[in-house]
Amino acid sequence: MAVQTLTLAAKRLVLMPESEYRKLKPKATTADRTSNGRVRKMTKQDIGDLAEHRRRMAEGGARPYEELRKELGLK
Repeated sequence: MAVQTLTLAAKRLVLMPESEYRKLKPKATTADRTSNGRVRKMTKQDIGDLAEHRRRMAEGGARPYEELRKELGLK
């Protein structure tokens, strides 16, 4: 496989042929599966992250900047 690297914005990137990328992609989607093919069990951290996400979504969304400025009395 021919791979080339380059640096952009102080980040190292890898360039490879699309056909090689397509071969790698199915392997990446099965990374969360165990050796017997089952999806891995959620950890306590995963469950906590999900609960926090749901709580934040239930609170509503972010308010517009103009609304916050009026509330705080800023010009």
